[in-house]
Amino acid sequence: PGHMLCFKDNKIRLEQYWDINLQRSENIQPKSISDYEDELLEILRESVRKEMVSDVPIGVLLSGGIDSSAVAALMQEVSSGHVKSFSIAFDDPSFDEATYARQVARHLETDHMELTLTPKIMLELMSSLPDFLDQPLGDSSIIPTYLLSQFTRQHVKVALGGDGGDELFAGYSTLQSHRLVEYYEKWVPLIARHKIVPWVVDRMPVSYDNISLDFKARRFISGRGVPAIVRHHLWLGSFNDRGKDQLLQPWVRVLEKDTFDTAYQHWENSRAEQAINRILYCDMKLYMEGDILPKVDRASMANSLEVRVPLLNHTLVEYVTGIPLDVKLRGFKTKDIFRRSMKKYLPASILDRGKKGFNMPVAKWLNSALSPMADDLFSEDRLRRQGYFNPGYVNRLLSEHRTMKQDNRKLLWTLLVFQLWYDRWMTS
Repeated sequence: PGHMLCFKDNKIRLEQYWDINLQRSENIQPKSISDYEDELLEILRESVRKEMVSDVPIGVLLSGGIDSSAVAALMQEVSSGHVKSFSIAFDDPSFDEATYARQVARHLETDHMELTLTPKIMLELMSSLPDFLDQPLGDSSIIPTYLLSQFTRQHVKVALGGDGGDELFAGYSTLQSHRLVEYYEKWVPLIARHKIVPWVVDRMPVSYDNISLDFKARRFISGRGVPAIVRHHLWLGSFNDRGKDQLLQPWVRVLEKDTFDTAYQHWENSRAEQAINRILYCDMKLYMEGDILPKVDRASMANSLEVRVPLLNHTLVEYVTGIPLDVKLRGFKTKDIFRRSMKKYLPASILDRGKKGFNMPVAKWLNSALSPMADDLFSEDRLRRQGYFNPGYVNRLLSEHRTMKQDNRKLLWTLLVFQLWYDRWMTS
């Protein structure tokens, strides 16, 4: 992205013509908050208007979060009729955001449609997952994204989504945690950080709910005492270096690079001075480019649906990356300027709610609907034939998860998707 491949005189040169520049938001005199609000709203409105140009029916993917709700609100403002909105519901309350999507739809008076993702539908989609993934993608939200795309395509050919808002406006809860860890390292005594707190967290009962307290606590302490960029990916990722040493067979480990090499490269290339700005840059380069956008692209294109992302319109990106970090992440309040700019359009219950994420109940389903599939794909005989993974370690991950000793959902899902992909493309 942002590069040209130049071929001349039988030589190839890769030339970058554009990059995200967060450095220019630093060491500047901020404008007034009201100026930022007015300017941002105007650019947001124009970005949505541009992306709505279409000669076929168009709708919006509405989760009930601030990003998609803002897009829906501005679509409704510039539209001549009622915008069609679409959402996915879950039967697990801790994962379900459909209530918020309905609330936004009622508030904006969109023509709203909703579909519930059940374990039965999930299993049917799992079998076709490798068919539209060119490479394994360890993000479980590919399943609800695919179902939402399939459902939406029955009614429209083009849909707008809210992707990009978290990276642009500092919306992820991990950014709050980065600020919190500074106080933790400074004010909590060393013996408490290294002994008492880990002891307490290790004994917290495991919950399979979405972003449960024990999940957040275990992730938080896993990032103590390491550089910010390593901490960030320990919080977000699946297998760290220690986990990979236990997972991979010796011959595979020889081929492995350091887990955080690429992250360090982007950290250095960001040109930003503030650590959280560097993390935002890395999120755009790694998480957004390597996960969020490919996920939506694969899921939507597999259903002949075109999804557009107005929050990543280049004019908007140029403007927002010039806004000082403290205007976006005000203390511990994420997306502050974005929330302020949308206060005329959305109710406070939507603007003030925290980040939930578009996840599905993988932890619970691994012990129920997904259990037979996991037993088959993680069988000792299959793993030994493949020769990549240590069967004993994989079996331990599964056993710990089923007995609720550990929540290993991210590790097991990552392996499950790889196994499905491997069976589809590498064994024939």
